[in-house]
Amino acid sequence: MDKNLRGGRINRINPMIQQIVSDCLLNSSDPVLNKATVTHVSTSPDLKKTTVLVSSIENNNSSLVSSLARSKQKIQKVLSKEMKTKYVPSITFE
Repeated sequence: MDKNLRGGRINRINPMIQQIVSDCLLNSSDPVLNKATVTHVSTSPDLKKTTVLVSSIENNNSSLVSSLARSKQKIQKVLSKEMKTKYVPSITFE
């Protein structure tokens, strides 16, 4: 089954996660994360895992990956406060 044709729940959750993560990156004190953009979010149907695709204006991917790794816990905490679901998915950045 195509991922875009899944039930309406995931189609509502993915944009919500994208908005929350985008706001976290924009409000971050790290200048590398301020220039990053969330391009795609894919969440598993059981809401246990989510993959967030992030790109940057600059071509320095190694600094972006290290900055995301440092702020992953903070973003996960904000996500758990903002989401009103039973389960909050674990974030993986790519």
